[in-house]
Amino acid sequence: MTTSIKVVARVMITPGREDAFEKHAAELSIATRAEEGCLSYHLHRNLNQKGVYVFVEEWASRQIWERHMSGQAIRVFNAQLSPATIAHIEIHPLEHIA
Repeated sequence: MTTSIKVVARVMITPGREDAFEKHAAELSIATRAEEGCLSYHLHRNLNQKGVYVFVEEWASRQIWERHMSGQAIRVFNAQLSPATIAHIEIHPLEHIA
């Protein structure tokens, strides 16, 4: 049985690079929402910490999410960012248990 997963990714951006990140992350979000198996994909800005963002995603399966992570939209996004734009990233794939 294939079950959907949620993914939460917390991204910390190097100071001064937030505008470029937001532009390219918005483009990534649009491209990703069009991918097969993407159930939702949203970017949020932390109101209390400048330069901290959270992607909240839902995918039809872990395999589809893994395909996304090595797919065209992610490759384009990474190529568009200047080196060291992302200071730190944590990616948490989650499964529902209760």
